Amino acid sequence: MQGLFVKESQCSSIFDRIASSTVGILNEFDARHLSNLIYSFGLVERNPDIGGDTLFNVFGEAAVKILHTFKPQELSNMLWAFVKVDADNSRLFQETGRVISGMDLGSFKPQDFSNVLWSSAKSDEADPVLFQAIGNHIANMGSLDSFKPQELSNTAWAFATAG
Repeated sequence: MQGLFVKESQCSSIFDRIASSTVGILNEFDARHLSNLIYSFGLVERNPDIGGDTLFNVFGEAAVKILHTFKPQELSNMLWAFVKVDADNSRLFQETGRVISGMDLGSFKPQDFSNVLWSSAKSDEADPVLFQAIGNHIANMGSLDSFKPQELSNTAWAFATAG
C-alpha cells in the first residue's frame, strides 16, 4: 500500500489513524462520504481491526442503516471495496441487492452495473432478484453501445459465474 506522496509505512499509519478516528462518528456520515471512505480503504486494501472487529464490519453496519440514500455509483464503489479487501458481509450484500432491485435502474451507468454484478459474483453473494432485475434492464436496453469493453466483459463474467 502506498499513496502518491507518502511512504508505505506512513500511508498505513495515516489510514489506521483515520480508521480509529471515524469509527465513533460514522453515524454522522452521509452516503457520499461513507462510500468515499469505504472506497478509499478498498483502494489501499486496508481493513484493520478496530476494537475487536474489522473496520469493514463496522462500515457494513453503518452503510446498511442508510443504504436507501446511496446513489448508484456510491453503491457500486462500496461493494467493490468490500470485495477488494475480502471482507465478508452477507447482510450488506443482501440489503444492497434489495435496495438496488427497487431503484430506477435507468439511473445506473454501465460501470455501476458492471461493478455491482462483478462484486456480487466475486463475493459469492449473488442475489438472484438483483441479477434478474439488472438482467431484465440490460436485455431491454436498445443498445449496449454505452458499455465499454471491460464493462461488457465483467457483466458477462458475473452472469456466467453467479449462482
